[in-house]
Amino acid sequence: MKRIYKFLILTVLATGTMFYSCETLELEELASPNALAEDQADPALLFNNIQLSYRNAIDTFNAIGGDLSRSDYMFGRNYFNNFGPNTMNGPWASLYTSMIPDIAAMEAKAAADETLNLSFHIGASKTMQAHLMMLLVDYLGDIVWDEAFDPDFPQPIVDDDASVYTAAEGILAEGKGLLQSALTDFNNDQLIVNDILDMFFAQGSPGSSSIEQWIRLNNTIQMRADLTTGDYPAVISASNVLGAGDDFYFEYGTNELNPDTRHPDYDADYRSDGANIYQSNWLMDLMAGDFGELSSNDDPRRRYYFFRQNWRTPGNFSLFEDVNGLFGPPGAIYISSGDGNGETLQCSLQETPTHLQFTPDEDYWCSMRLGYWGRAHGNDEGTPPDNFLRTASGVYPVGGSFDGIADAFPYVGVFPNLGQQVGLGRGAQGAGILPVLMASYVDFWKAEAYLASNQPAMATMYYEAGITNSIDFVAEFGARDATGDYGNAPDDVDISDFIANKVAEFDSAPTESVLDGFGWPTTKGKWDLHGEQYFIAMYGGAADGWNYVRRTGGPDTMMRSIEEVPGPYPRTLLYPTNEAIANPNITQRTDNNTQVFWDSGATSTAN
Repeated sequence: MKRIYKFLILTVLATGTMFYSCETLELEELASPNALAEDQADPALLFNNIQLSYRNAIDTFNAIGGDLSRSDYMFGRNYFNNFGPNTMNGPWASLYTSMIPDIAAMEAKAAADETLNLSFHIGASKTMQAHLMMLLVDYLGDIVWDEAFDPDFPQPIVDDDASVYTAAEGILAEGKGLLQSALTDFNNDQLIVNDILDMFFAQGSPGSSSIEQWIRLNNTIQMRADLTTGDYPAVISASNVLGAGDDFYFEYGTNELNPDTRHPDYDADYRSDGANIYQSNWLMDLMAGDFGELSSNDDPRRRYYFFRQNWRTPGNFSLFEDVNGLFGPPGAIYISSGDGNGETLQCSLQETPTHLQFTPDEDYWCSMRLGYWGRAHGNDEGTPPDNFLRTASGVYPVGGSFDGIADAFPYVGVFPNLGQQVGLGRGAQGAGILPVLMASYVDFWKAEAYLASNQPAMATMYYEAGITNSIDFVAEFGARDATGDYGNAPDDVDISDFIANKVAEFDSAPTESVLDGFGWPTTKGKWDLHGEQYFIAMYGGAADGWNYVRRTGGPDTMMRSIEEVPGPYPRTLLYPTNEAIANPNITQRTDNNTQVFWDSGATSTAN
């Protein structure tokens, strides 16, 4: 999903309840939200700013990771041009000019006043700091660290990426120790929490259970580091990590103005002028099943992820039910193919690009079946008048609308409009989430570690757990759209059948893809199936999707770019232009081929 960056640096937002239960922060009193004056460096304000800076950085990582793993639609035909030197300005600033100075200010306050117990503030902050440090290494490779805050080195050099990862793990351990101390103090009534706003787990003042969740998050980030660096035994043995009910995400609200607390993708899609985001054709194709709800491979999450505004997309087919028996037996289901339309979908009148012909991508490179309307990986065409036709963001994770229409349109003699469109205030009114690290991700990490360790039976068990946890969370999330029609929502039988079919497919699949002479998968391997389901679960929170592709080389079933030669698949991004211009000791890259220390160079045939 494309992000609309309209974040305030310092404000209390999260949920509507927070506006009534937590004190308001006065922005006009701050000289600079990123550099609080000494008399305004209240630990509660510092902690709020750290959380929001972390949120903003994660949002950028999610968008980039989604683009490069195809769970989001990527605009632009050339990889190098798509991710220019401005791409990483935000995350770099979030870490170096906001989070780390604010953490240092809290540590100084705690050191100066022994009665001030900031163990939770600092422990949670260091946990987030370590995560961002690792992500910056994952995306950039060598970054500044040892000299970064030394006044003797105003223009710090970059450090070896592996050493920064090691430093991040040390900070993570410090954070865990502080969180454990905070839990002990809380249980002994020695930790005052009424001035703390936990925007992630507690959605308010933390308690013992949410502090325990922060400790599990800390362990999970260490598990993520072990997976990234290939320490599979450590991943397999990881304990006290995020599980069902521990999903780590940022909560958005429904307030529209002053400030706008809604999910930014809701703000982009649920407007009076229609939707403004294109969904990934690859992901919709993967989830829609051959014939939607009439298929055994229909993903139960698709109605929550995607909101259709259109019955039939130009150049593809949809289904209709002959309610009155105008063509045959009443209730029969028919396929209806649509003609191309150059005004609303230009490519529907074009030939399939040569490199996509006779491949699975040929079926959805331009238009999708069953009324789904998105774009192919790399499509850089202009915007036609399709804002009330294209598929919009759904109730998960954006807080939009649940797609309750039947896949087989009830035909009574005419083909009217679909009957559902986006608009201001519709659906869950923007009360979505920003997924960061969900419990289902942890299951897929375990499955990956077992698969890489040649233990397929255990990989299958955690593969099933990942799918199950993801579907359970998404289905429960649907209740946020109180106006939705859930008559066509998948029931327990639909869900259990889908999971059973995916597990059976995984269990019987070969480990690797079976490719034809052109590199196209003719049989999906376990790595393909694992990657596909992991990417589906990561929808809206795909920061680690890019890592997966570079780490495993798969899945081979990802859609090829619409451009036959899009340039080398990125291994790292360019240094942020703000830093590269100001610091002559950072040499800007001229390509995106530099590999991070953990990157073995694995490639997918899809790249």
